Amino acid sequence: MRDAAANYILGLIHEIVAVDSTLILLAVLVVMCVMVLDSIASHARRVREAAGLSRRSSTISVDGARSLPLRNYVSDMQGLAGRPDALVIENGYLIPIERKPTSNKVRDRYVAQLLVYMRLIEEFEGKKPPYGYLILGANCRRIKIENSEERQAWLQSLIDEMNSILKGAAAKASPHPRKCSKCPVKEHCSFKALPAPRGASSSAAKRKAALPVL
Repeated sequence: MRDAAANYILGLIHEIVAVDSTLILLAVLVVMCVMVLDSIASHARRVREAAGLSRRSSTISVDGARSLPLRNYVSDMQGLAGRPDALVIENGYLIPIERKPTSNKVRDRYVAQLLVYMRLIEEFEGKKPPYGYLILGANCRRIKIENSEERQAWLQSLIDEMNSILKGAAAKASPHPRKCSKCPVKEHCSFKALPAPRGASSSAAKRKAALPVL
């Protein structure tokens, strides 16, 4: 009788240990699943932040996301083409986003690029975006660029100038010494701007200071 009771108790203990082990393994699996999901969510958040996307906007496309492929616009009517880094919906409008991770300044060419996107979106999506976003630098500083008539007129003047050059008009060069110094084809360019020799500016300043004041 004692042996039977002892065997029963030992068997019960083994069953309890087995159940505890199963629960521990289940708990470990749950924790691992939570960690994986959190990692995926963190990665998605970083991708959205890098593209300048806010939680209030609905993402349509973003560079680097397989589930939200980029949209490529090619307009034969306007002679323009473009592919925004991201597209979001805000207040019922499709808004283009352009990312410039290595620049901290708003440059004319960035604004022109965003304005082209807004023209293409208006043609293909049927609704004019009121603005777009530039995302600058490693800190993802977001700059709102209004899609105003004045800016579109400025863009049109650039397009007209490029079209006239394609038709044979002379191109106007605007070289900059710092940019020309880094250009890989500067040795073959007749428009290159060379930096002033060292000491030239200081010598000129001394000559200017030596002139009599009339």
